[in-house]
Amino acid sequence: MSDHFAAQADVCVVGAGPHGLAFAKSLLDAGHSVAVVDRETDRSGKRQTMLIQPGAIKVLDELGVRTAVEASTHRLDGYDYYVDGDRIAALRYSDIEDAPFGYGLGVPYRVMQQAFLDELHRYPGFQIFDGSVPASLLKDAYGTLDGLAFVQDGTERALRCRLVVAADGEGSPTRELAGIATRPATWDYEAITFLAPRPEGWPSVLSNYRADDNRYLGLAAYSPDELSVLWGIRSGSFEEVKAQGFEAFLERILSVEPRLRPALEGLAGWQDVRHHAFPGHIAETWAADGIMLIGSTAHSLTTFGGQNMNLALYDARSAARTAVRALAGKDLSAAALAAYENERRPLVESIARFQTQAAAPDTTGAGGPAAAAVAAGLTQMFRSMALGPSAWTGNAGPSGTPAAPESGRGPGAFDPSRVPAEIYRFGFRYDQALNWAWQKTPKNDPVMTEIGMYAWEKSVPIIGPLSGRLLYQLAKISGAKRVFEFGSAVGFSTIWLARAVGPGGTVYYTESDPELAAKATGFIEKAGVADRVEILVGDALESFRSVDGDFDLVLCDIDKRLYPEVYAEALPRLVSGGLFIADNIFWNGEALTGYAKDPLGKAIGETVDAMVSEESLFTTLIPLGDGLAVGYKE
Repeated sequence: MSDHFAAQADVCVVGAGPHGLAFAKSLLDAGHSVAVVDRETDRSGKRQTMLIQPGAIKVLDELGVRTAVEASTHRLDGYDYYVDGDRIAALRYSDIEDAPFGYGLGVPYRVMQQAFLDELHRYPGFQIFDGSVPASLLKDAYGTLDGLAFVQDGTERALRCRLVVAADGEGSPTRELAGIATRPATWDYEAITFLAPRPEGWPSVLSNYRADDNRYLGLAAYSPDELSVLWGIRSGSFEEVKAQGFEAFLERILSVEPRLRPALEGLAGWQDVRHHAFPGHIAETWAADGIMLIGSTAHSLTTFGGQNMNLALYDARSAARTAVRALAGKDLSAAALAAYENERRPLVESIARFQTQAAAPDTTGAGGPAAAAVAAGLTQMFRSMALGPSAWTGNAGPSGTPAAPESGRGPGAFDPSRVPAEIYRFGFRYDQALNWAWQKTPKNDPVMTEIGMYAWEKSVPIIGPLSGRLLYQLAKISGAKRVFEFGSAVGFSTIWLARAVGPGGTVYYTESDPELAAKATGFIEKAGVADRVEILVGDALESFRSVDGDFDLVLCDIDKRLYPEVYAEALPRLVSGGLFIADNIFWNGEALTGYAKDPLGKAIGETVDAMVSEESLFTTLIPLGDGLAVGYKE
């Protein structure tokens, strides 16, 4: 191949799907030039219609394409879940507090793709190479990524760029060129799909039904005139289903939802339906030197719950933030680009586990013992995805450390894939009880609401309103006047504690990130408690050692690996009658399996064990948010 580069851009995106174009738009908005390499030449053919959640609608809005997309789409109100004909769960987007939009959308793939392309062509720094297939990754004399070679119209061409973003689908040639392996999925699930006329009066919702052998029927009112119908079957069983006959297939669907009979009358045979296998995978890594994977290139899940494009759009925004920082810092190493993966992988892994469990065969009959857990998981998944990715992201470590997987920050704070069946032994769903408590709780004042919105938009972890109110109560009841907080972030819990200690009290705020500390300082001043808060920027343990005296209350909400060290140093300096409080002790459900997954969980488990075995502490583990351990020093 010639050394001549046909074109040059800061970033090359391989794949012109909506998520790849969303990434491109984000980089163009940040002032970078972007080239898209895509295998398609004709984008007029029909592709699938997708459920787009309110959180993803916000992404479309931020990128300036929401109006164009909505002009050709249909709004959805929420979802229903049925077992044996009874609706056992329902969610309406308009009822979700803090959701950016009170509706979802049924969006044809081509509509969203074209809306992005129309916007991108307005940028002088944008170019697209249609009918092009990646051939090789180009590197300079030092082994640094220098570009991408691709074949277009039988001719190999070269594009010089600093970063390649692979958004070219499940069988990504770019991922293969980068030598990134994938881990195959293990779910026992395939589907038969077709479109049918929408019955009169049919609600604008996504409906899921459990069948008598625990397969499921999915109905999506993606348009005013049509229903998208999906019938779930076991992997490898399509030929067996066909052998039973097309009429038998339709009757099985009607046995689950009889109201569909008029809609199915127009189906003549197997030629009117499509069979889908979902091989599925999650890539071993989503970042290499100069390379990022997003969307189905990084993770290909099933259609269960309709989350794939939402996850891909959230990927695009997260990856774009990481890419902009990396380009500015001129560090496109795998380590620098991994910040995106650290933020996004926990959610994807969680949904993959939930899909595996929710779609698994259950030989015990209709609905099965897991029906309530699946309903709760679907409700939590839809609610959290409606709020956006920050409803799932967890505490980031101190500056320079990766974000840690943690429980969601939406109401209930459960990872649906980890909800144990035992949690329903009370005769009601515990997550619903937490949501009820959250809804009954008086709303935050304007300052706390502003902090909550900032935290949501910027993916900054906060302790949450229910846990914040408990902190206030505990500090008030104990009469705490001197409080040290390990890990204060944007100051949400700091303000609760400062209000509790009152005039004359002191709360020591700690944060390693100066910019976040400055933002928190502004919020603390707005809340009128600046006179009782000491702002300490830097290493929290060093700050603790620099402050003399003992404390009435210590809150530990720092990098989880430091929990044992914080506990060991804080306990001797806690007054008699003082409180040591550790947040995130459930660690996204890892507590239920012995904190065996990662070093962060092991450190939390070590701290919890030390607290409950310490004779001088009376410790209670409180199932609120992601779990609190409250130790009272005798």
